Amino acid sequence: MTCPFLKEAQVKYCQTAAVRTLIPLAQAASAQEKCSTGNYRGCPIYRSQPMEGGAAGTCPHLRESLMQYCAAAPVTKFIPYSESLLSRCGNDSFRYCELYLGMAHPGAAVACVEEIPMPPWLYYSANHMWLDLTSDGACHAGIDAYLSRVLGKIDGITFVRQKGRQRPAAVLSAAGADYEVTFPNVFQVRSCNWYLRANPARITEAPYTGGWLFEGSPEPGTTDNLRDGPAAAEWMQQEVRRLTECLQQLSGVAADGGSFSANLPAHLDRSQMRALFHEFFSPYGSEEGEA
Repeated sequence: MTCPFLKEAQVKYCQTAAVRTLIPLAQAASAQEKCSTGNYRGCPIYRSQPMEGGAAGTCPHLRESLMQYCAAAPVTKFIPYSESLLSRCGNDSFRYCELYLGMAHPGAAVACVEEIPMPPWLYYSANHMWLDLTSDGACHAGIDAYLSRVLGKIDGITFVRQKGRQRPAAVLSAAGADYEVTFPNVFQVRSCNWYLRANPARITEAPYTGGWLFEGSPEPGTTDNLRDGPAAAEWMQQEVRRLTECLQQLSGVAADGGSFSANLPAHLDRSQMRALFHEFFSPYGSEEGEA
């Protein structure tokens, strides 16, 4: 699937010009245009490199090519047709593009489990991270709505490693403390969501779309021990009850409308929050909690 904002245009350009200017054929008609008429002989570029005339009296240096461009971008940038498929525009990854999210406003209703949104097409890890596998062989990962509810507001983000084969990790800053989140399985990371450095609040405001953290290519073991479908929904119910009980025992923090209160760093002291984060969101602590 390709992005709905990905468009095609036939362009022409001068192959000899020092700076290649791509002109859509639909906009090429101009009284001053010389390339496609016999007036090309008066062009300084042609006179510097004269050649035998092209077909139908056009300049022999005139070339045409099929390009693609993003109709949502404020400035049109033409990309050769053969190269566009290498970008997220030509595959399912367009769903995580800032321009697409800003223009299309995809807001399909997502079922909730104990007030926690859970897109059914995602995989979920024991430490509350999600993984999305596309039909084009790409993947995205981030924190789920459960963890985003716990943290409430993110003030900053630091990516531990930017690229390479790894268990991708990031450090989230909230209420003056740092919390490391790590996807428990290995995949090849191609990029991180750099938009979050300017607007880290999106991590919790839109955890499954604009708040994604990592983009890459999955490996055979990338989905090991992850949950999806009914199993993920049942697990989330258990996690909400477990955290609510833990909070009541820990500090007397009450449930909010049947679920745990949001923005826990504002309710717990730092040592309590550290202990809770290790228990539920460390890739190692969460495994111990399930044993």
